[in-house]
Amino acid sequence: MKKYIILILIASFAIKLSAQTMRSVTGSVFSDETKEAVANATVHAIKSKATAFSDSTGAFAIRVMQNDTLVISRIGYENQTVIVAPGTEHMRITLKPISNNLSDVTINTGYQSLKPNEVNGSYVVIDNKTLNQQTGMNILDRLNGVTSSLLVNTGKEYSGISIRGLSTINGPLSPLIVVDNFIYDGNIANINPNDVESVTVLKDAAAASIWGARAGNGVIVITTKKGKFNQKLQVDFNTDVMVTDKPNLYYNPQISSSDYINFEQILFNNGYYNSQFTSKTHPAVSPAMQIFQDRKNGLISAEDSASQIDALKQIDNRDQYTKYFYRKGVTQQYALNLHGGSQNIGWLVSGTYDRDINNLRAGYNRINLRFENTYRPIKNMTVNAGVYYTNSTNQSGLSAYNMVAAIGSNRLVPYMNLVGAGGAAVPVIHDYNQRYLDTAGAGRLLNWDYYPLDDYKHSYSKTNVEEIIAHISLDYHIIKGLDASLMYQYDKQNTALTTLRDTSSYYARNLINGYSQLNRTTGVVTYIIPVGGILGKTYTSLNAYNFRGQLNFDRIFNRVHHVNAIAGFEVRDEWVTSNSTTYYGYNADPLSYTSNIDYSTAYPNFITGSKTQIPNGNSLSSTDNRFVSFFSNASYTYKERYIVSGSVRRDGSNIFGANTNDKWKPLWSVGLGWQLSKENFYHVSWLPFLKLSATYGVSGNVDLSRTALPVGTYQQNRIYNNFRAMEILQINNPDLSWEHAYQTNFKLDFATAKNTVSGSVEYYRKKGTNLYAPTPYDYTTFGLTSTITANVANMKGKGVDIVLHSININRVFKWTTDFLYNYNQSVTTRYFTTTASSVSSFLGAGSNVITPVIGKPLYAIAAYKWGGLDGQGNPRGYLNDTLSTNYMAIEQTAVDTGIKNNSIIYIGSATPVSYGSLMNEFSFKGFSLSFNITYKLGYYFLKPALSYTNLAAYGTYGMGYEKQWKQPGDETKTNVPAFVYPLNSTRDLFYSQSAANVVKGDQIRLQFINLSYSFLGTHSHSLPFKSLQVYVNAANLGILWRANHDHIDPDFVNTIPNPKTYTIGVRANF
Repeated sequence: MKKYIILILIASFAIKLSAQTMRSVTGSVFSDETKEAVANATVHAIKSKATAFSDSTGAFAIRVMQNDTLVISRIGYENQTVIVAPGTEHMRITLKPISNNLSDVTINTGYQSLKPNEVNGSYVVIDNKTLNQQTGMNILDRLNGVTSSLLVNTGKEYSGISIRGLSTINGPLSPLIVVDNFIYDGNIANINPNDVESVTVLKDAAAASIWGARAGNGVIVITTKKGKFNQKLQVDFNTDVMVTDKPNLYYNPQISSSDYINFEQILFNNGYYNSQFTSKTHPAVSPAMQIFQDRKNGLISAEDSASQIDALKQIDNRDQYTKYFYRKGVTQQYALNLHGGSQNIGWLVSGTYDRDINNLRAGYNRINLRFENTYRPIKNMTVNAGVYYTNSTNQSGLSAYNMVAAIGSNRLVPYMNLVGAGGAAVPVIHDYNQRYLDTAGAGRLLNWDYYPLDDYKHSYSKTNVEEIIAHISLDYHIIKGLDASLMYQYDKQNTALTTLRDTSSYYARNLINGYSQLNRTTGVVTYIIPVGGILGKTYTSLNAYNFRGQLNFDRIFNRVHHVNAIAGFEVRDEWVTSNSTTYYGYNADPLSYTSNIDYSTAYPNFITGSKTQIPNGNSLSSTDNRFVSFFSNASYTYKERYIVSGSVRRDGSNIFGANTNDKWKPLWSVGLGWQLSKENFYHVSWLPFLKLSATYGVSGNVDLSRTALPVGTYQQNRIYNNFRAMEILQINNPDLSWEHAYQTNFKLDFATAKNTVSGSVEYYRKKGTNLYAPTPYDYTTFGLTSTITANVANMKGKGVDIVLHSININRVFKWTTDFLYNYNQSVTTRYFTTTASSVSSFLGAGSNVITPVIGKPLYAIAAYKWGGLDGQGNPRGYLNDTLSTNYMAIEQTAVDTGIKNNSIIYIGSATPVSYGSLMNEFSFKGFSLSFNITYKLGYYFLKPALSYTNLAAYGTYGMGYEKQWKQPGDETKTNVPAFVYPLNSTRDLFYSQSAANVVKGDQIRLQFINLSYSFLGTHSHSLPFKSLQVYVNAANLGILWRANHDHIDPDFVNTIPNPKTYTIGVRANF
């Protein structure tokens, strides 16, 4: 008995001692840099051996012993060691972020927010600081040059952005845009960059496949700024002014006025223009030709003719256009953001205003208003609601150079006089011969002159876009690690296009005169189209409804097993309606128009006599696209070393065929990851972070304009019989499905000690199947068409992405470098057309449009094999391996046999195979200087070449005219053919599409320079702000190096390069 009593006393003493030495303390973990809570930080007590984790608010509770020591760690932060002082009950702990740590980012997929150690997929995150390195009003423009795998296509049929190259042939080419967790099909210009917190680009199938049938081209996830809990009121203000230079119209070589007039003289003397002076349609002729004709008819003397011609030779209308048409553009941006929060409420209110007047006086105004509120009504529930409102107006201005319609609407000769004395507007020869117009209708018709300098004042278009996005979501914490979410979003976008051509506009006067009927006997004019303005109205309304239900599970078991999973469903209904109306005889005061317009009768044109109906701009259209989806994504991490992930999604839609919707073929992905540096055997001190991952998956691509059902348009008053008719535009296809994009990705992430060098290297392979393409169809059954677009084409591709970040100097003076390298090449492997195996499809303009040829890139260049000039200045090619000037035979051989007969040669890709950027940032105390250099390599383009035929018809394509062959022996000095008459269009086409005009597109250019100085109000109580940054930016600074020696900018081969921009701005935080 005594024995048991002693044991009880000892146990009681031990319990009492333990109770005295073990106690609970609470604490909160915050970021030393952002002052925000740090979730999932590990808190370990050295003496008690206890471990705890901080929650989403940074809070934790842990049992400690007397004078215990806590070690707090979190990926992306430096470890913090804290001694628990006697009597301490609550501790506030701050962690210092590791500069530019690969893991110090949040990946927002649109369904969940993850840390890099939780994913295997390929992604890139562009934070707010990087976005602000560039200025401008479009968020996508700020991604150029700073985003791995992203390429801005220029000078092509598709001039948008692509991620890891093209993944489709005839389907939509743009990446899917997601804004705050939902697909965004509105105008991306509505999203103000000042409202954006970060952008995540999902590159491979494992990252993007969760978005299913629309993710095949990659996904761009835009996350806007939000309010946060437990945050004091903060006020952010940003304003800047950007000035855009006038474009350099002299950048691209142009034939001189003197040479062009001499060229016209030769053509006139050979009778080339005779028909234009005798035609009953009275086509427009150039001023020089009219002078030649007047001299021929004896209307003016030789001296007067020479004097007038000499005067024209002194004119270069680029001078006039630069001085009187173009101005410096000015863009102003203002943004105000207020945000804060208490324990249960986080809120944000912001407003932005942008105003732009471009080089040609076109105006753009945009207002954005946002309200976001996050509320915790009860302990386990969070409600988020918000409204985003946009109102923008875009009004047209003057026409750009080379876009002025002159001389038959297609020829602007270099000596065309556009302004008079003092810059006054003068009439320009347009559709018809000016001599004829001066007497047409004996003065009874409306003035028929065209004044390009003033016409924009009377003929303009205005587009107003009004959009409101309202969303609400509810998150409920069910049990530890398990949450449920319900989300709803409504997006309404109304677009109103107003086109007004008043009575003084050339368009209205020309149309009214053209349909006017003159009684030659009485002299009475009957106006079929009433005198007045012509008003066009087009209203388009987009209504998108989104609803999502989702379960989220995120839990760590026994400190080594981490499970993160989601599962849910979503429905989306996108309804677009449009109606257009044209009002003739429009007057603003008094407000009126003529309603009794006869659209069914065909009237003779006043000049040509050809009968046509009055343009009927009235139309109605409606489209309703509905989607339903089920999805799941899960990852399992063991000891933060091994990651297994997978996703699955099933999409159904009313645009898919019944046979497709009836089949359960989900889109899916799998991934494996291994953080090698976490292994016990890993002891590479200079490389403390090393991770390997591999993924494979399939996503889709959908063309919303296609449908499984037949599509037709209802037409009234057809000119042939005045009967109503239905025209079938698209044949039904019950097997219509989404395109399939398969992708395999291997990735290596690494970081050296202190993150001196960090980055990633990726290799991927892509395969596209079920791609949209035309295939033969029996037109005798239905639809009167011989082809139908179906899922019958295939393509494949491969590439490499390299991202490197280095901290070169990390003292008071800091220097960092970011290097991006991307390699991508895709080829067509299956396509059902006769040209799919002919490289001749790449000749000429074929290099600028998507051209599927089996085994070749979608954008590529082929050229006629060049044999130089002969002794008479004729370009030579090859026919059966023999030099030849039989251009028609060479052309036919190229079409029939491709490269087999050696008449043409395949050159290579017409888009960059390798591209990337090199950005350096230097900082010293408050000063920061950064600049970005971009490069594009491994591609070719077809430079503008002299075509005598086109020079005569359009007044352009005169590059190299001064270098033309003129005498024997010149063939050793030049490749430009001699002028011959009659003009030979086949000869010109051969030369312009020959290898003599193919040059490399490789280039290095300076994209932007950014200089800023930051004041910190925390260093002085006298300053009213927390921080203030003043910055200047210069962009579009031009080419540093190019492979071609013709001084051609490969990004702007046939156009004028973007002018330089200069920005000054201020960012303040209060």
